[in-house]
Amino acid sequence: MFDLGWGELLLIGVVALVVIGPKELPHAFRTLGQWMAKARALARDFQGHFDDLMRESQVDDMKREFNDMTRPPDFSDLEDDLMAGREPVEKKKPVEPPAVPAAAAEPVVPPAP
Repeated sequence: MFDLGWGELLLIGVVALVVIGPKELPHAFRTLGQWMAKARALARDFQGHFDDLMRESQVDDMKREFNDMTRPPDFSDLEDDLMAGREPVEKKKPVEPPAVPAAAAEPVVPPAP
């Protein structure tokens, strides 16, 4: 993540030893460790909430798609159009079946004996 090698970590440790001092160094490392634990806990909590949000949004999308598929078609204007002699107008575009590749669309003819 930070791309630190052993040399850089050793240099940071020596500078911390000189600046903080050997007496306070264990306390400083303990405090740093506690901060890192809190940061990891916050990141884990955020990731959990984000995963829950994504799961809920996918469930809502699937529920909406299911309701759209199971909703009966609207025939309210169909009788008026037919009685007036007009062609019924589709409100929604019909769902097209998936395209079949040309090789699969041709019938297989067995060879003649």
